[in-house]
Amino acid sequence: MNNERDTLSLRHSAFDRKRIQAIVNKFWALSFPSEKAPKISDYESFVNLVPEMGKEQYIALSEKVFANHKDVPLIIGGSSGTSGQSKLVIEKTNTPGSKPSEDDVQLITELRMAGVLGPGDIAANLFMVGMYSILHHGFNRIIEACYASVLPLGMLNPEQTDTQLAFMKKHKVNVLTGTPGTLIQVAHAVQASGVDLKIERILYTGERLGEAKAKVLRAVFPGVRIIGFYGLSECGFMAIEEQGEKYKVRQNAYFLEINDAGRLLVTCLNDELPMPFLRFDTGDAVSLTARGDQVIMAGIDRSDTSFNFVGNLVDVRELRQIAAAAIGESDIIIEALLDTNQQGQDLLTIRVLSHMLSKEDEVVIADALLSYEEVKEALDKNTGIVTVEFDTPQSATLTGRNKHRQILDKRA
Repeated sequence: MNNERDTLSLRHSAFDRKRIQAIVNKFWALSFPSEKAPKISDYESFVNLVPEMGKEQYIALSEKVFANHKDVPLIIGGSSGTSGQSKLVIEKTNTPGSKPSEDDVQLITELRMAGVLGPGDIAANLFMVGMYSILHHGFNRIIEACYASVLPLGMLNPEQTDTQLAFMKKHKVNVLTGTPGTLIQVAHAVQASGVDLKIERILYTGERLGEAKAKVLRAVFPGVRIIGFYGLSECGFMAIEEQGEKYKVRQNAYFLEINDAGRLLVTCLNDELPMPFLRFDTGDAVSLTARGDQVIMAGIDRSDTSFNFVGNLVDVRELRQIAAAAIGESDIIIEALLDTNQQGQDLLTIRVLSHMLSKEDEVVIADALLSYEEVKEALDKNTGIVTVEFDTPQSATLTGRNKHRQILDKRA
């Protein structure tokens, strides 16, 4: 890869007016059945005539699609729900005689040509089963379509880890798929058990991996190739990692743009999907750059007050409300400090900044914060380490413009 060519900043990926118009027509027929869809002539008219889709709009439209599905069989799932209400996600089933879309065929072709998955591979699917697990199901589909075999594990059971690892070894699992947090769990389990898994490739999504986690995975699985996917439960994978957390955008299947607030908007160009996915606000801040005709995505991060901690989305505002409610206080400053230790475990330090807290108040607040579901899950699974510290508001971390930095992410 010639990094010097990744210099032209883009507002959006290539604009295919004909395919965009088809999605707009479908969206308008569902959302505004009494109105004629606007005619899209160029990107500027698209921005001016078509509204951005937020989570509430997505939920309302997906429920409307489901109510009108009639005789079309659907796969019914949901998003993780870690950032609010779990959103309904629906896909068409593979009925007898049906064919995959051109976009899906191209994705599978790219994966097979790149040697990511192929015949003879045995892939353990570690994405969580449950909570309407559309991601687990989606990866099963990808593995199967690449003519690889799939072990739909879901996750390791702490009481049966050795048995599960022995089963994986016996049946020659050579590919792992999962979130970074789950993959680290497997790596630590392999170290503790001594079971030698010959893992050649690791496919991950759901959050940033980081060099510290990658180092642990490479130490446990020497020579392993690690590939990241960027996508959404609602519409699939729109970019595949090339190297150094730079992702190659699937321009044939998705139209990506950066809105005025700096957040990524996604339009899925497959008009065969039951749910038209149009200008959806991901809440992620990214950069788009050109490399010849290819679009490269990098710098992926949340644009709001949330951060991903071992697979769970934690909102600083929620932490602040929990701490304040614990002692009946209305003015408490919260900082989240994120780091990674040498074992690849994520570290979260919650700093509570307030005047005149008694020792009793500190105990109550710490207990409340450590009982917060998104934090407690990491503690219960022993996938992350969380501590609570107390200080005064004067110790708050400020930006160069004297604004409070609520999230400080030092994860390598």
